[in-house]
Amino acid sequence: MRWWIVCLLLAALFTAAFAIWYANPTAIVKRAVHADTSLDLSFSRGHILLPGHCLLMRWEATNALRILVDDELLPASGERQLCVDAASQPALQVMLLDGSEVVITQSINILSASPAFLIAALITIALAAAGFGGLLSWTQRHVLAFDALRSAARLLAWAALSIGITLLIIEVLLRAYLGASGSRDQKIMYLYSLAEIRALQSNILPLPYISYAPDPAYAGHNRLGYRGPEIAIPKPPGVYRIVAVGGSTTYSTGTSAEDSYPARLQAILRDDYGYSNVEVVNAGVSGYTSWEILSAFAFRILELEPDMLIYYGAVNDLVVRERLSQECYRGLNAQRGLNGQRGLFVERNAELPISALYRLAAISLGWMQNPLALDSSFEPSRVACQPDPGHITLADRLAINTPSYYERNIQNLMILAQANDTQPVISSWVYNVAAERPDLWRESIAEHNAVTRRLALELDAPYIDLAADFPVDNALWEADGVHLLAAGAYEQASRYAAFLDANQLLPRPQDR
Repeated sequence: MRWWIVCLLLAALFTAAFAIWYANPTAIVKRAVHADTSLDLSFSRGHILLPGHCLLMRWEATNALRILVDDELLPASGERQLCVDAASQPALQVMLLDGSEVVITQSINILSASPAFLIAALITIALAAAGFGGLLSWTQRHVLAFDALRSAARLLAWAALSIGITLLIIEVLLRAYLGASGSRDQKIMYLYSLAEIRALQSNILPLPYISYAPDPAYAGHNRLGYRGPEIAIPKPPGVYRIVAVGGSTTYSTGTSAEDSYPARLQAILRDDYGYSNVEVVNAGVSGYTSWEILSAFAFRILELEPDMLIYYGAVNDLVVRERLSQECYRGLNAQRGLNGQRGLFVERNAELPISALYRLAAISLGWMQNPLALDSSFEPSRVACQPDPGHITLADRLAINTPSYYERNIQNLMILAQANDTQPVISSWVYNVAAERPDLWRESIAEHNAVTRRLALELDAPYIDLAADFPVDNALWEADGVHLLAAGAYEQASRYAAFLDANQLLPRPQDR
């Protein structure tokens, strides 16, 4: 075998071995414990090829007050794409129950900055260069011995055909390997289309006027973008339609769609109380504050022809008050009166190349964005606000950022419902009172519950004081003490059903 063939084979072997190794990374898993707070972290890979490449970070925190990445407030468990460079390594800010903050970091190896990788890359390039040099020399000698043009053309044709066949074989083998043994992240990076990635990565869809709503393409959502079965429009004759609004505690992230409190409420009202004509729609959306709920009711929910609206929420508006400076919350700027903590929801729309081999090379070389980072995101507005002075504490900020917008939004929601012949029913918001939480957090939730109680009284709306005597049972809650598990959702639905029946708020089928 000629020496240049050996060089080419070695260069191809080294390149293929590196490509397979890089496409099949080993995840990093770590656990951090600080006082009563524990945090489980995982990273999809421990190395990237070039600065700016991305990886997936997943976390689950127990007994944490807040989780932040790049000063953005995040839920107690979730995942996020992080793009890494030498100056920006993964870091998770965790606020403990006592109000102190710790930063959990993880070092990610950037291969292009490693001397060993550079030496290996130079050796591979040298082998390839030597091999191609030998090929050209051999070609030149043989072309001179025969008819130059004919031999050159034949050689180029064979070379192109050989390269094409080789690339096709590599493409087929790579797709077969990834399809059979590839991880979820690898399939997102190299195989899946944009639509398939969206279906996996995001359960929300950007919409005008309300920022976003549940994505109809996501499992468990109907074609109108609500969680649960399909909804008939116009409303069928004789149907009494209840619409439940709120954030993730209404959407019920801790349960299946069938075990969410709205679904359970419908089943209990039908099976246990005989309201066979009642339909309950789950219009809860993770992350929704009173701003989005008011807009969604005006622009989406009213077309469902609701007969009753049940509001359950409090904590997402508290996040707004906690996070914003006084100037951002109630300052004289273009954002005044809006949720300044919420950005503009933007969805990435660039189509992805079909070839897995090309995507492997292009991602590694930085020619295209890693599809793992294609998830939609909230982009901050251009309104710039000055931070609070350094002496302002969280307690000071909450005292300054009163729940005035929360009150205004819920009041307008109730008035708009009544004006459209929809009976508003307001519920206090409940959390696991057995969990350790700062007194300031408990006081702020009680403040929001007091707002809804007073509004219900002023507007003569039924008020369900769920927080008054909800069972203290850790088995009802997720670890965050905010989202109910299936048993807790059933308890909530049972109490709502008993209240609605006892107060004769629902008509019997024969009364419709």
